[in-house]
Amino acid sequence: MIDTHCHILPGMDDGPRSMDAALRMAASAVRDGIQTIIATPHHTAKRYNNTARKIQRRVGLFNGKLKKHNIPLRILPGQEYRLTDSFRAEHRARRLQPLAGSSYLLVELPSRMIPGCLYEFFTYMKHHGIHPVIAHPERNLEIIDNPDQVLDWIENYGVRLQVTTQSLIGVFGRNVQETASYLCRKHWIHLVGSDAHNLSLRNFHFQEGYEAIKQMCGSSYLKMLQEHAAKLINGSTLASLHHHSSE
Repeated sequence: MIDTHCHILPGMDDGPRSMDAALRMAASAVRDGIQTIIATPHHTAKRYNNTARKIQRRVGLFNGKLKKHNIPLRILPGQEYRLTDSFRAEHRARRLQPLAGSSYLLVELPSRMIPGCLYEFFTYMKHHGIHPVIAHPERNLEIIDNPDQVLDWIENYGVRLQVTTQSLIGVFGRNVQETASYLCRKHWIHLVGSDAHNLSLRNFHFQEGYEAIKQMCGSSYLKMLQEHAAKLINGSTLASLHHHSSE
C-alpha cells in the first residue's frame, strides 16, 4: 500500500519532533501494510517553510535511517502546499515539491473558505503542466456546504482530490465524514492518504479507511484508487474516475 499524504519527517512541521518518534511511526506504518509513503511536510502554512530542496535532503536522510534500522519502508518526497497569493513566486523559485516528483502537487485550502485566487492558481498550474491535488477537500467548510462545486475543478482544470483515512472513519466528526463519503460515492476522489502526524490522535488508520471505501463504493473503486497511487509514483497520469458507474 502507498500512503500519498503523511507528516512523517521529523522536526519539519507538526509531525514527529524527534527521529525516534518518526521511526516509531514508520514501524507502525509497516504494520498497517504500508510499503511506500510520500512525505508531505507543510509549506507556507503557519510558520512552516519546507522548500523542495530541503524536503529532498531530509527524505534522503530519513531513508538512510530506515535502512539502518531495518524498517522496510520507502519514503518519497512530496509537500502539502498551503495555497496563498504567492503561488507564482513559489513556483518560479522552485520551492514547490510535487508528489513523488510527478506532475501532481498536493494543495491544502484554508479550512473555512475557498481562497479568491483559486481559479487563477488552477489556470496558472495548468499552463505549467502541474495538476493540483486538493488535500482533504471534505474538511473545507465551503465544500461541506456545496460539494458539487468540485466537479468543475476536476473536469475543467484537471484537478484531483485526495480523501484522508481519518475523515472516512469519523475522526473529524460527522459532517466531514459524510462529505468524504459523498465525494467517494460520486467517484470524485482519486487518491487516499493518511495525513498521519503521530501515533496517538493522528494515526494512519489505513486498513480502516480502505474498509470504509470498500463498504461504500465496492472493491473495484478501491482497487482503482490503489492503482492511482501506484501510477502517481511511477509518473503516470491519473484519469478522472467519475465516468465509471458506481457498483
